[in-house]
Amino acid sequence: MTERVRVTVAGTVQGVGFRPFVYRLASEIGLTGEVCNRGSIVTVDVEGCGGDLAQFLRRLQSEAPPAARIDDLGVERLRPVGYPDLKIVSSEDGDRVSFGIPADLAICPDCLRDMAEPTSRYYRYPFTSCTQCGPRYTVSKRLPFDRETTVMEDFPLCPECLRDYRDPGSRRFHAQTTACPRCGPVLRWIPGEGGEGEKTGEDALKAAKDVLRSGGVVAVLGIGGFHLAVNALNEQAVRRLRVKKHRPTKPFAVMMSSEAVKVHCVPSAGEWQALTSAVRPIVLLQKRPDSPVAGEVAPGMDRLGVFLPYTGIQVLLMEDADLSALVMTSGNLSGEPLAYEVEDGLRRLAGLAEGFLVHNRPILRPVDDSVLYVDGDVPRVIRRGRGMVPEGFRIGRGDEAAPVVLAVGGDLKNAVAVAAKGKLWLSPHIGDLDSPRAREGFRRQIEWQLETLGVAPDVVAHDLHPGYVSTAEALGNWEKTLGVQHHHAHLAAVITEHRATGPVLGVILDGTGYGEDGGIWGGEMLLGDCRSVLRIGHLEPLRMVVGDQGTREPWRLVVNYFYALDLWDRWADFVVDRLGIPARSLEALIRVLKSRYPGYRSSSAGRLFDVVGALESRRTEATFEGELPMGLEAQVDPGVKERYNFHITERDGRWMVSPVILDAVCLDLAAGRQDRVATKFHRGFAAAWAEAAFRAATRHGVSTIAVGGGVWQNRWLLRWFVEDLENRGLRVLIPRRWPAGDGGLAAGQAAVALAKLREGGG
Repeated sequence: MTERVRVTVAGTVQGVGFRPFVYRLASEIGLTGEVCNRGSIVTVDVEGCGGDLAQFLRRLQSEAPPAARIDDLGVERLRPVGYPDLKIVSSEDGDRVSFGIPADLAICPDCLRDMAEPTSRYYRYPFTSCTQCGPRYTVSKRLPFDRETTVMEDFPLCPECLRDYRDPGSRRFHAQTTACPRCGPVLRWIPGEGGEGEKTGEDALKAAKDVLRSGGVVAVLGIGGFHLAVNALNEQAVRRLRVKKHRPTKPFAVMMSSEAVKVHCVPSAGEWQALTSAVRPIVLLQKRPDSPVAGEVAPGMDRLGVFLPYTGIQVLLMEDADLSALVMTSGNLSGEPLAYEVEDGLRRLAGLAEGFLVHNRPILRPVDDSVLYVDGDVPRVIRRGRGMVPEGFRIGRGDEAAPVVLAVGGDLKNAVAVAAKGKLWLSPHIGDLDSPRAREGFRRQIEWQLETLGVAPDVVAHDLHPGYVSTAEALGNWEKTLGVQHHHAHLAAVITEHRATGPVLGVILDGTGYGEDGGIWGGEMLLGDCRSVLRIGHLEPLRMVVGDQGTREPWRLVVNYFYALDLWDRWADFVVDRLGIPARSLEALIRVLKSRYPGYRSSSAGRLFDVVGALESRRTEATFEGELPMGLEAQVDPGVKERYNFHITERDGRWMVSPVILDAVCLDLAAGRQDRVATKFHRGFAAAWAEAAFRAATRHGVSTIAVGGGVWQNRWLLRWFVEDLENRGLRVLIPRRWPAGDGGLAAGQAAVALAKLREGGG
């Protein structure tokens, strides 16, 4: 007996070959009916016998394409209508808010084989793609994801490609970005000043390789924007790039072939799985001591940020053994956003590159590479970018009447978020909002996100810091706004990701967050949920007179901390000698410290890491945020079991962790035990916060601890803290799907705003 079902599938089902998969599955089973994109949803209306329909529904979920994600699946049983055959019908408009925008996918093994096969028409064609790979997010004009709604509408299919596009048996069946040398984008070489003429195709590729071999810099246009490439084994070339890019010490990412990864690094099984995923993120890997990768790639670090090639251009660029490890850093000057348009790149990168390897497939919106590290087998996201965005997250019921929230994040590592109808979309990494171009990109991202989702915000959530650019943008451009305390937002982001219920104790550690008392917070214990929190613990607040200049010249922080802790008189000579502090600058700072200038109160955990890092490394300057803590982390020896003992006190129900260990740090350094400082500090800091959290959790009857804030991206601190608390029977929630630092802040802001609006307090 013939039966009929209409299946509605929501999630990441656009641009991942889902309709062709459904068509082939239904054909194999012998069903008839229609498969359709309806806005953001795939609708399957099919008929057959009851057993075949049951098999279809089961395999629809278990055999879906790897890049697909089914969030909701609805099944409606209807009266049969007698479909004569099975077909894919034209897409229809629909509800944009419920959709999963497709992410950009790395080139798949099948397309790589096509590129390597001399008899294939895709042989060495760098823009080869199919339903399982290629650009998606960066080329989409709107949804549904069809060829005419992407930039590929400017590349009409040749007869051969059109045949594959219409053939249900081809993996390029309805592959919207498919193309070949006859009908697709073209590779082009544009020489820098003084170079030879322009070239295309294989000649363009050869010109780029010649520059790389000679130690030059090549600007390579990829899926989401430009990279600046040099040979990672050429110390002088890497040093020249640092000078040109104005990036003295911040680590560069390295693109390696699969074989080169094993030569230069020691990847674990979990790291290898992350490296080879369709996301192709930058993964932090342990560097082999004998690796010939230039020391200038990641000075002072024990790990390299490595990724595998994810486009045909990249595969061809590094096919030769002598180019199997290339620095591939973002195509911009430090402090500026990524260049992603050819003409803009030619202008902005003219002084950095000897030549440009570009193409004529437009990029509609820029996106940086994603960055993560693997803890055990669990990926921890540091930066969400290509391959991860713009995935939507289910955060509640799809209530039509739910308010729409725009959250604008913070000023460092900015990302914005939109929450609507039970889902949340966190934007790709935008960056620090300290330049006009960055602020322009921030505004464009907000505009695009709201327009694509087809929503207008009911409220705009922002940080409390009155000096933030993001706060000023919210207050100056939107009528209804809601301020969210920085560390409450970090806690709410973790609660929301894990869908935790009931009160949660949050240990939030970062560098800077504007506190409700007007001070600078950064080492906090909060108890509560997305609606409200109570501050029940913190690092001992110290009087600080050093502002942002202290993060660039950390010796100032060192002096300020020693003075505030009444340790200056004892250790002044040692500190001045160890750091080589200039006398005139020191005198000026001491005068301020001795004056009645109130400064501000700070409980920052990040600044304490800066202080210990400066003392351990003897560094008096830092060129990027987190440089000294990252260097300190690299010096940890897990074989050392000693630790510094932080004092924990309780007064009026509030726990306080004191940073008095600086005395012990100096004793070790003065005695020549510098090799133990980093480990003892990390172990002691983890143990102190675990003990404080355990005491507070016991007092308040809480069994769930959440961690948030950028300091928790430190793998040793996180590992030892979690081990301690789990051994005591407590559950620890750790950010996974978005960064622990400010890259995930907007998600928490949106969650707090939704919670307050639901209770009528917004």
